[in-house]
Amino acid sequence: MAKSMIDGRGVAVAICATFVLLVPGAAMSQQEPCSLAVTGVTIIDGNGGRALRNGAVKIGGERILEIGKTGDLDVRACAEKINGRGKYLTPGFVDTNVHVSMLSRQIDYARYFDRLKEIAIEGAQIHLKYGVTTIRDSYGVLEPLREARDAIKSGEAVGADIVFAGNIVGWGGHFSETFRSRKPESYFEEWVNDQITHGTGHDLGWKSPEELRQAMNDYMDLGVNFVKVGLSDHDHNMPRLTFSLRQLEAIVETVHARGLPVEVHATSPESMMMAMQAGVDLIQHPEVMGVPITDEVLQELDKGETICSLHGNNYTGKAWEMVKSETPEKGDDDEKGKAEKKKKADPYSRDAVLRDWPVPEPTTAARQKELKEKNPFTIRENAEKIVETNCIITTATDNAPGMSPEFSRTPNKWRARQLGLGTIASIEALVELGLTPDQAIVAATKNGAIALRRIDELGTIEAGKQADMVMFDKNPLKDISNIRRVNAVIKKGKIVDREALPDNPVYFGPKN
Repeated sequence: MAKSMIDGRGVAVAICATFVLLVPGAAMSQQEPCSLAVTGVTIIDGNGGRALRNGAVKIGGERILEIGKTGDLDVRACAEKINGRGKYLTPGFVDTNVHVSMLSRQIDYARYFDRLKEIAIEGAQIHLKYGVTTIRDSYGVLEPLREARDAIKSGEAVGADIVFAGNIVGWGGHFSETFRSRKPESYFEEWVNDQITHGTGHDLGWKSPEELRQAMNDYMDLGVNFVKVGLSDHDHNMPRLTFSLRQLEAIVETVHARGLPVEVHATSPESMMMAMQAGVDLIQHPEVMGVPITDEVLQELDKGETICSLHGNNYTGKAWEMVKSETPEKGDDDEKGKAEKKKKADPYSRDAVLRDWPVPEPTTAARQKELKEKNPFTIRENAEKIVETNCIITTATDNAPGMSPEFSRTPNKWRARQLGLGTIASIEALVELGLTPDQAIVAATKNGAIALRRIDELGTIEAGKQADMVMFDKNPLKDISNIRRVNAVIKKGKIVDREALPDNPVYFGPKN
């Protein structure tokens, strides 16, 4: 049996090379008939060890039955076979932060609110097309997300598995001061907020620890898979805290007592320290704050007890190139004048960022938003420091539907948060930030399963686990961008008809 040890980044390093893998219960599963076999493929199993060349995977129903060398496994009785010669197989990807029911504006919700279940399923299907087989939805409208999750789980609908949190506990909903720095502008916006919060809005900040325990139990009774706490302000330029340490500890203890994980939105050094002190499982976008991450926080992350959900799709690759780019002014023949205009027109230069930071107080919400868009340098530098720690890294995006197409004046030019492709960009980002391609794949697969608390079921290609896998035409270990070259997606042991997705276009249509 293959043995492994876990390093600080959650990467399993192989220390022996036996590739026929069995887990408890695998013998029972092998009694099932083989429904699908992949042969001749290079298996990148998600554990971080050596890839297995000329490998084979036997699948029965939704589970992996056996793994080994192609010549060593008898696949003659398998009902369906895939020739994987020259291809590369990884576990399915996990995105640890999406928002598939979160639209953008009042007009979008007014037009589409009664179809949010369909939109959530559509989002899960677009993710699945790109090999993202599980998504963690950390902020959205509770009932449609629950219905979409259950429809996919039961087989009523095809899509990436959904686990969801509903509201960000302590925030007031999508049209609230805690999220948008303004009050609701209509009764309809107030109503939308209520469909998100379900009694877990900003009023929780007034409650005692015991009252919070009751509130959290009532909320978990609604069927959420995990709880996300808004420990600091949505605007990362504002370091205000939502809860005290006593309150946060009460929330964490209550949620853990129900067997669910807790994550936080914490975008200041102090909120991150408080979160780790209270024993949270995961910090969303720990790199996103308006100041450099402190050595104290990095030392705490380096203990490897916390999951860091990084959103590199927003500040690497094409997104980063756009941030750094300088656009010359047109129609000016004077070189000195052109250079001066270019300098003035570039709000993203390092000099401009440092000159405008820290934010002077008081300041307006509009000014805060402007500075947020102008300060990607600190965020990226924070991410580069985090990947050097032993924090367990996962890939995340903030992927969301956003504006409805018929009301959108200008589409996003680089679409960093496009469903599916945004997740691919976030995996590529980890390599740009300093991980190896192998470590990035572990982050997107095994570590994602750790964040789900489903490592016994998902995240690696091992006997007994759910058969969620992606096959690529080129080797992602040599070039991580080869994860864009998807040949096939297998979800719960079945080959996904990628061309047919989304099968009921509502918000996006087949162009995605």
